[in-house]
Amino acid sequence: MKFDISKEGSTLSVVEQANVWLFLKVAKGSRGKGKVSVQLLQQGKADPGSTDGPQELVVSEKTVDTRRSGWHTLPVPRMVQTLLDGDNSLLSLRVSCPLCAEAGAMPILVPAEGSKGKEREQSHRPFLMVVLKPGEEHQHRRSKRGLECDGKIRVCCKRQFYVNFKDIGWSDWIIAPSGYHANYCEGDCPSHVASITGSALSFHSTVINHYRMRGYSPFNNIKSCCVPTRLRAMSMLYYNEEQKIIKKDIQNMIVEECGCS
Repeated sequence: MKFDISKEGSTLSVVEQANVWLFLKVAKGSRGKGKVSVQLLQQGKADPGSTDGPQELVVSEKTVDTRRSGWHTLPVPRMVQTLLDGDNSLLSLRVSCPLCAEAGAMPILVPAEGSKGKEREQSHRPFLMVVLKPGEEHQHRRSKRGLECDGKIRVCCKRQFYVNFKDIGWSDWIIAPSGYHANYCEGDCPSHVASITGSALSFHSTVINHYRMRGYSPFNNIKSCCVPTRLRAMSMLYYNEEQKIIKKDIQNMIVEECGCS
């Protein structure tokens, strides 16, 4: 298996989690052993003076159930961290499961040629999921966007808020993440704030707020509201209606800035 990790323009450098997702397909009617050991191997550097050549190193290992087909995760955080810290961008691993054939199980790596279930096997191909956070050297460089609510600010600001998918009953179909910092907007939008271009939802909002501030009809009795002015996408892994795993970038999931509409 080969995973190409792009580092272009990324300031996220510390690996919090890294897992290879592997689908083990069990043949129907199989009565093999209940559990097998699956290993991820990586070719190491050859020892100086050795004639044996480079040795394969065990990166991750897990005992999995072969009584039914399903997804299994194998953690690889150290290998991904090493890759991010170096010049390489390609993570190359070999899957080893010596007892899989005896158990009637087979890791899905690439769709079988001419297979009727090729499209289904395509959705069962392995994938790598990595969760990153900024390194210490990046923490102080990140500039705050807009006003952050701190208990003292009463004007429109961004409030930190963590959404746990389990709380809203979505954890049965969302695989990862288990939650995220969605944030929300709150606070007042007085006329002198709402009419400032940088704190408004759009240039249109700024123009309308100038009318409102001067008492022009029909905007004289309409109040300005604190709303998101900048949102960011977030990647998610989830099961669709056919129980296939989907990876998608969902737009407008995270509030980054707030302003007045």
